[in-house]
Amino acid sequence: QDIHEGLNFSAADDESSFGIFSIKFSKDGREIAVGNSNESICIYDLGANKVTERIQAHVADVNAVTFADESSDVLYSGSDDSLCKVWDRRCHKRTKPVGVLAGHLDGVTFIDSRGDGHYFISNCKDQTIKLWDIRKLSSATKDCTPKAYEWDYRWMTYPSEARFLKHPYDQSLATFRGHSVLRTLIRCHFSPMHSTGQRYIYTGSSDQCVYIYDVATGNVVETLKWHESIVRDCSWHPHLPTLVSSSWDGYLVRWEATEDDDDPTTLNKGKQKMCPEGYTFTL
Repeated sequence: QDIHEGLNFSAADDESSFGIFSIKFSKDGREIAVGNSNESICIYDLGANKVTERIQAHVADVNAVTFADESSDVLYSGSDDSLCKVWDRRCHKRTKPVGVLAGHLDGVTFIDSRGDGHYFISNCKDQTIKLWDIRKLSSATKDCTPKAYEWDYRWMTYPSEARFLKHPYDQSLATFRGHSVLRTLIRCHFSPMHSTGQRYIYTGSSDQCVYIYDVATGNVVETLKWHESIVRDCSWHPHLPTLVSSSWDGYLVRWEATEDDDDPTTLNKGKQKMCPEGYTFTL
């Protein structure tokens, strides 16, 4: 019989409740990193069955947290304060980041690490994905107020006058535009190393599509259309040329390689519940 046990992330001296927005296993499966609405990062040790680290990381909701590589020593976090931060657990002062990366103009919704300890990407309510190299981070943020407009992504459209604003101290390597981040914390990912060499970045979108970008050029190389509502997340199989997207329309859609195509990144779509026939596209 399976036993399901809740993990308690509450602090002993604080009984207030908070929401968990991001959760990630370490590569060795021994720890879980959590980002939450309490503006903090928690590290839960599964063997000890308790929170072993609690970092007051940002000044707004921590929507994204992930481990940088297999060592689990370094963490990346992203927040509604528009900042990405890098944390090294080997440092004596674990309560302070080893660096801050500025460039987004609004809340960060998701972070995905390339797994090499250097690069990661972040999705954002400013309607962009940014590529970062942590070797270019700064020890502190510049004194600036990038958000010069007021809006709420949960029910408003993105202000047209803000679409091409630029952060005065943008530290990112590249910016990817085309998809839409509205209503929910939409995810983005690097494509897998085995089948694509991590050549692509792909993301869900509130305009009901999956977008695939070329990392080198920044261009949209394919837009996958089938869903009838927001695509919140998608996942590319680590070895097979198969991608699955999930949507608020209640469906999972599987995208697979065509049989007669030599390119393993060429996919077609098939609806899981009905009409398995798909449409092809080429990267």
